Amino acid sequence: MTQLADLGVAELMDAFRSRRASPVEAVESCLDRIDRIDPQVQAVLTLLPDLALEQARESSERWSKGTARLLEGIPYGLKDIIATAGIRTTGGSALYEDWYPTESATLADRLAAAGGILVAKLYTFEFAGGANATTCNPWDLERTAAGSSSGSAAAVAAQELPLSVGTDTGGSIAIPAAFVGVAGLKPTYGRIPRTGIMPLSWTLDHAGPMTRSALDAALALQVLAGYDPKDPNSGMVDVPDYTAGINAGVRGLTIGVPTEWFFDVCDPEIAKATWDAVRVLEGAGARVVEFDLPSTRQVQLHAIELTVVYAEMASLHSPTFAQLERYGPEYQKLLTRGQFVHATDYLHCLRARHLVQLDFERAFETMDAVIVPGCVCIAPRHDHMVAKIGDEEVPLLDCISRTTAVFDIVGLPTLTIPSGLDREGLPMGIAVASRPYDEVTCFRVSHAYQTLTSHHRLAPPIVEEDSSREHAPRVRPTGVVEKGLVTATKDSVW
Repeated sequence: MTQLADLGVAELMDAFRSRRASPVEAVESCLDRIDRIDPQVQAVLTLLPDLALEQARESSERWSKGTARLLEGIPYGLKDIIATAGIRTTGGSALYEDWYPTESATLADRLAAAGGILVAKLYTFEFAGGANATTCNPWDLERTAAGSSSGSAAAVAAQELPLSVGTDTGGSIAIPAAFVGVAGLKPTYGRIPRTGIMPLSWTLDHAGPMTRSALDAALALQVLAGYDPKDPNSGMVDVPDYTAGINAGVRGLTIGVPTEWFFDVCDPEIAKATWDAVRVLEGAGARVVEFDLPSTRQVQLHAIELTVVYAEMASLHSPTFAQLERYGPEYQKLLTRGQFVHATDYLHCLRARHLVQLDFERAFETMDAVIVPGCVCIAPRHDHMVAKIGDEEVPLLDCISRTTAVFDIVGLPTLTIPSGLDREGLPMGIAVASRPYDEVTCFRVSHAYQTLTSHHRLAPPIVEEDSSREHAPRVRPTGVVEKGLVTATKDSVW
């Protein structure tokens, strides 16, 4: 029995437009799903039932009067490093557990102005870099949803919300999206302003939507994208219509697959699923070429990522370093490491980024999109945090961001989408990358793949069971429900 909480953004908009459902009913369905499932998944940190229902009633009136906006009535959640005026924003840290901002982040204002309905603030790793002891993978509650956008990914996968917003510095949207089987967009650097978002690394931070499909991500980016004078790194580039050509298919497009780096350390099942996806698109008319990345033989991408992040996070947190004991144990380690990054190493890493950017610049002279594994492994267990690469076990932090951090380093847009389930029944993913500010092609290629496959329609067993049952009316919480923070992690490898 399909519930409104099972529908994605585009499906809900169609339901509202045809009067088959109202925003009030959609929000109530999401709140009920959260009430039934989230005690196990633990994606929601702060729940806003009264505010959400009040906004839903306003949205329902707008639909009836014909004044609906771009995302009118769509329930959504925000990673809890994104400021929300008058609503607790913790950053996942005890340092901010009682912070109620006076202004919202630019992207939160844009979602509200487009008619979106904020239902929840979602768990995050501490300051997007530490750890999260709470959130579980909806496909297997004994496994991690990864991070740092753990709550944002898990809430969408558990079909508690059709839309969330996360952030990505080395793979914090892409890796959770691959682990839980949802769509995660890391847009071009500067495409979505970061005003009002707690920073981890001003050089590498991105914000982006997490949804059920490429089409849903395109609808969200339409609202989120655009220049913001309050963000010095915001791109002064016009916002195109992201859905206008999404149904154009891939005939005539050239898709590249790198021969180096991305498949060197990768679980064979995930590598096969990636090539299977490439062949699906080739069968639909795309031209497939392989290409090399010489810079990956010259520079160590993992070292670039970590050096830049450690240096910048240490700088950002220098005013509160004297309060080190108030941070969680994982973030304490990161901040301490950051004190030992030499300025020369940091500057060398910033210069080395350019070599990788030139490789991709040359590649995109002849290619329209690039496809790589979304992550090199499936989600590991909370109590055994290692990467399974075939029959081998590899230290997780040595490889987990191998296919993701490179795109933060070069600033290119990537859309991570499901590519099927492995033999254990756990999600795998691919990532589609394109030229700077060419998210249109990411959406076009990904939507074509999702039109030809059904991987993105798979739901975790916990959701299928919930959807199939009749549920008696429940006593819904009122007011604001604020859960406590937990920064001592069971995913200790982070």
